[in-house]
Amino acid sequence: MKLLPVVLILVYAHIWVGAEPQCPPVDGERPVFIPSPDCNKYYMCGNGIPYLITCPGNLHFNPTLNVCDWPDRAGCKEGEECLAD
Repeated sequence: MKLLPVVLILVYAHIWVGAEPQCPPVDGERPVFIPSPDCNKYYMCGNGIPYLITCPGNLHFNPTLNVCDWPDRAGCKEGEECLAD
């Protein structure tokens, strides 16, 4: 029983750290894209499920245009939240 609190803490930590973004439950007229803390990745929502997508090559996700773009145009710094203007 001494292990139970440790196991619960590890499970909650995994859920909290590895939590995926929340997508709308139903797709709208336009697709929903959510930036990832990793600049070359983003989430594309589909019927409430976030799908992790990796940009090709050295491109970064540009949340203003919702495309993979050159790093200097995307405006993302690794480890920071990448937000649209």
